[in-house]
Amino acid sequence: MRTAMPFHQFQQIRHVDEVVEKANDSWWVYRRNVNHNGALSTVARVVFFARSKQAVDQWLTQRA
Repeated sequence: MRTAMPFHQFQQIRHVDEVVEKANDSWWVYRRNVNHNGALSTVARVVFFARSKQAVDQWLTQRA
């Protein structure tokens, strides 16, 4: 019986999102890419902006 799963069938993590509250009505989502060696990129980029945490959570849920 074979229970091993080939590596090409795993879903690899390609990025990590970070939510930052800049002010009471200013929420930013920063994204850092994951390099091929598994290290996080040193440069983050803004991929989404919202006026509420709820809007950010909804946006993240839609992309999951």
